[in-house]
Amino acid sequence: MSDFSIEDDRLHDAPDASGSAFARIGQYIQALRRIKGKILTGADVDAVLQAVCSEVAAVVPDADLVGITMLDDTGRPRTVASTDPAVHDIDSDQYRAGQGPCLHAIRSGRMVRAQAHEAVARWPRFAAEVADLGVHSYLSAPLTPDENRHGSLNIYGTSADGFDPLDEVSVALLATSIETVIAITERARSAEREITGLRTAMKTRADIDQAKGIIMAMRGISADDAFALLSEQSQNRNIKVSEIASAMIESVAEHSNPRTGLHEETNSGYDSDSVV
Repeated sequence: MSDFSIEDDRLHDAPDASGSAFARIGQYIQALRRIKGKILTGADVDAVLQAVCSEVAAVVPDADLVGITMLDDTGRPRTVASTDPAVHDIDSDQYRAGQGPCLHAIRSGRMVRAQAHEAVARWPRFAAEVADLGVHSYLSAPLTPDENRHGSLNIYGTSADGFDPLDEVSVALLATSIETVIAITERARSAEREITGLRTAMKTRADIDQAKGIIMAMRGISADDAFALLSEQSQNRNIKVSEIASAMIESVAEHSNPRTGLHEETNSGYDSDSVV
């Protein structure tokens, strides 16, 4: 998880910070509850991240545009969720320039807050690219759901006043929870894929065992010899053993007399007799 170091200590001088902070934290708690509800509905990670962006835009003052950048397996940044197509334009300018608030947050692991004139000095190539997009304030929080996943929560504002130190600390707290949301959702998705794979494997194994049983009964041979026949058919026809087995079971089921259970001769597209 990110440590969310703050780039400056001006928060200590912010007037009436405590009252505003409590009010804002209350809003964030409600937002996180709504995000939790989204997760509990079984939504996939993309839908959850989209909900995160919408909630951040709703609770962070002057958050006109919100997006999430994550590094892919090759280390390239990619915008995975956003509240507006303009976010992709701003992010793409950063990716091309190789600099900007979101990339700085990812690389440094620190919160980044800047106004337009500060962006010119810190990221000149990026600032030149976005000069005509009307963005005057930037706030990016690093996201590290696990040691192999890195990204940033990016908030862009059109107000010339920019985000204040309280916004910076509040978003840092919110980002910590977002990291947990991403990690939990990714693990849930991984578990679902694993369960699906196990179910498929179990069905495949059951079909093969059932097909072996059919061959053993029809031919009076051992289980190993029955599997050898299935494997031979698989190689000859360039079809997976599991598919051969499934087709055999379906053929036998379709062409057996429902009253006697005896196999009847038909013109089936699958020649079960080639095996049994």
